[in-house]
Amino acid sequence: MDITRRGFFFGAAAVAASTALGGDEVDGNLTVFLSDIHISGKDVKGQPTYQNPLLDKTIDPVLALRPRPRRAVVFGDVALWRGHAADYAESAPRLKRLSDAGIEVTVTTGNHDHRAPMFAAYPEQAKKTPVPGRVTSVVDLGTSDLFLLDSLNENAAGEGSNNAVAGTLDEAQAAWLKGAAAAAKRPFFVGAHHPPEELPLGGKNILAVLERNPFFAGYIHGHNHRWYLRWYHNGYSRRHVVRIACLPSTGWWGTIGFSLFRTFPDRAELSLAPGNDFFFPNPLKPGEQRPPEWDDIVAEERGGKCIFRYR
Repeated sequence: MDITRRGFFFGAAAVAASTALGGDEVDGNLTVFLSDIHISGKDVKGQPTYQNPLLDKTIDPVLALRPRPRRAVVFGDVALWRGHAADYAESAPRLKRLSDAGIEVTVTTGNHDHRAPMFAAYPEQAKKTPVPGRVTSVVDLGTSDLFLLDSLNENAAGEGSNNAVAGTLDEAQAAWLKGAAAAAKRPFFVGAHHPPEELPLGGKNILAVLERNPFFAGYIHGHNHRWYLRWYHNGYSRRHVVRIACLPSTGWWGTIGFSLFRTFPDRAELSLAPGNDFFFPNPLKPGEQRPPEWDDIVAEERGGKCIFRYR
C-alpha cells in the first residue's frame, strides 16, 4: 500500500485528538511543531517534488483542529537541499495557509537552508530576531517560552551551495542565549534544528550549562527525521535529568508527521500527532510492495509522548 493511501493524511484522527470543541476558538497553550519539510522549488533542476504535497497534507489536519493552535514552529530544513530562493517561494504560500487561519508561524534554519533567501521569503523573521543576521526567535508557548536557535553552519558561497551537515552556535547567539536564560522568569525550552551535542555553549555541552538553571525545561530538535526521546544527566551526583525530543519530517524520509505541544501550569507535553507514517528513502512507486517493517515502526511510534516537567 503506498503512502497516498495510508493513514498518514490524518483527517478525522487529528480532529479527534483535539481536547475541546467549538468554532474558531484558539488554544493559547497549543503549538504545532513541524520540521524538515524540505520543500523544492519546481524550477530547480534535478530536485524531486513529491514531498511538497505531503506538507499540504500535513497542514490540512492542523487547520481542522478545534480549538486551533495559537502557533506553529518549523525547526529548519525548510528548503530541500541548497536553500534556493525558489524553494522558499514554494514553501511560503503553503505555510501562509496557517497564518491566514490566525496561526502564528515561526521558522528557523537547518543545514539545507540559506539565510538571505529565507529572510527574503519570511521577512517577519528578520524583524523579530533578537540576534541580527540570525534566524533566532523567542516563542511564547503559553506557560513557557521557546528559545529557538539558528544552528546553520552556512557556506559563505550562499544560495545554491552545500552547507556543512553538522550544526554550530556562533558567539553572538551563545551570548544571547546565556543572557536570556539568566534573565528567565518562567520555564523555557531551547530548540534548534540540530541535536544538543552539536551545539556547545562556551566550549561546554549546552545541556550541562543549561540544566542547572531552574527554569530550563528541555531541548527539542529536528535534523534526524525520526521521532525519538532521550534524556541527559550531568553526572551521578544529581537526580535531575533533561528530556530531549527529536521531531519527525513532514515528507522527506523517516518518521512522517507532525507533533503537538501543549503547555500546562506545571509541565508541557509533546505528542506525535495521530496518523504518523514512515518511509525510507522515499515513498513507494506504483505497484511497489510496502516493507512490513515500515508498518511496525508506525505502530511502535504511534501515540508517542514526552512529558517535560517544570521545576
